[in-house]
Amino acid sequence: MNIKAMDCILTKKQKNVLRVIKRYYLENEHAPSLSELQQELGISTKRGVVVHLLALEKKGYIFRTGKPRGIHMVEKDEEIVYDYLVGIPILGYANAGTPLVSAEEENIGVLKVDQNIVGKKENLFSLIVKGDSMDLAEIDGNRLDNGSYIIVQKDCEIEDGDIVVAIIENGATVKRIKQNKDMIILYPESSNPLNQPIYIDRNTDSIINGKVIKVLENPTT
Repeated sequence: MNIKAMDCILTKKQKNVLRVIKRYYLENEHAPSLSELQQELGISTKRGVVVHLLALEKKGYIFRTGKPRGIHMVEKDEEIVYDYLVGIPILGYANAGTPLVSAEEENIGVLKVDQNIVGKKENLFSLIVKGDSMDLAEIDGNRLDNGSYIIVQKDCEIEDGDIVVAIIENGATVKRIKQNKDMIILYPESSNPLNQPIYIDRNTDSIINGKVIKVLENPTT
């Protein structure tokens, strides 16, 4: 294992970007925008700022939600970090049942995951499964049990049979998907016969928010 002291895994420029973000938080109680960071750092383009943010996110010092001022600090309570780990933000809960859990991003922590587990996939976030409607479903031999973590990839191709996270009336639900010309069917794989499919007209205001690519055990449940 390649273990490095925390300061050693950041370049001088990355350390400076992190200091600027921390100072801005302390002074304003919210994150800076890309334009404000660009001005503070004296970088000629917003893309240059994004490159530094991507590096900090990959190394687990920040995570971003995609919203305006969506930069969030990751508290470092360890003296060492592992440079092969990536930080994946936990944005809340996905109900494996009726979609009653709010889909609002709660930013309740960060999963540190070996990069070999997720490969080079980008636009990842994590949710905690609530309920039993997918307790018979598996990804790579790991079941979607109540309390487990799921890693979701946004903006990827969705095919019939994939396990997805859908937003329905501001509730997040995790189900397998089947599509036809008229409707989207979100169906369970459950030991509980009370769980039933959800049928959605293609024209309704529902969003497939991403594809579940990994399931991780939650040792606290």
